[in-house]
Amino acid sequence: MTGATGVIGRAIAAEFGARGAAVLVTGRRKEVLDEVADGLRRSGVRVEAVVGDVTDPVHVEEAVARANEAFGPVTTLVNNAGAAEGMATVADSDPSGWRDTLLSNVYGPFLFAHAVLPSMLEAGRGRIITVASRAGTAVVPGSSGYVVSKTAAIRLSEAIAVETRGTGVAAFSLHPGGIPNPSVEGMIERGLVPRDRFPDRPDDAARMIADLASGRYDVLSGAYLDLNDNLDEVAELAARQTPVRILRVTDLPDDFHAVPMF
Repeated sequence: MTGATGVIGRAIAAEFGARGAAVLVTGRRKEVLDEVADGLRRSGVRVEAVVGDVTDPVHVEEAVARANEAFGPVTTLVNNAGAAEGMATVADSDPSGWRDTLLSNVYGPFLFAHAVLPSMLEAGRGRIITVASRAGTAVVPGSSGYVVSKTAAIRLSEAIAVETRGTGVAAFSLHPGGIPNPSVEGMIERGLVPRDRFPDRPDDAARMIADLASGRYDVLSGAYLDLNDNLDEVAELAARQTPVRILRVTDLPDDFHAVPMF
């Protein structure tokens, strides 16, 4: 699991550990990551911790190798690490911050999925769960990098689901709800966002992610899910071949389509 040092990451690691899973956690802040790992060990969880950046291919290879060595082939990947550039219009954005947001939110999940998929496909089972955001389904002025990256993360999950259909591997993306973290608290204090936009708890997101990892909802592979979804009800719809929430572009009328020149 990536991004274990944040509010949501801590909750996810604790939930998986409470359900008996062995967990490898990653994060950039060594002291905080060690604290998280030590807390899990005190709770009886088998845990390994690898410090690093999800955008670094060497770190990804090291983390997956450590997990394989300590616990055997990875059966579940939770892409939770992420970043957000500061609030600014496209014209006023810092290009390096914009780029770093896409690297963390898209390239990082791609690297980890790329690293674990071969063993999952060989074993005929595995789940990849990417923490996305509702922002990926809308336009949020002042957050173009975050919005674009989360849209891409949802699409990445859909691509994995389609490419692995029928193999025993499933992929999901998830909006974890409105959960305040230190950066959000800062925006609330500056009056940039209202507090009532963040009413949810990290434990609830962690339970839904662990439920998706259980295999009971593999019929939803490829879906973008929301914390407020009832997984049983959505799975029942999917089992009846009712379209489940995925990103779609509304098509234009035929006469708006480009006409071939030759």
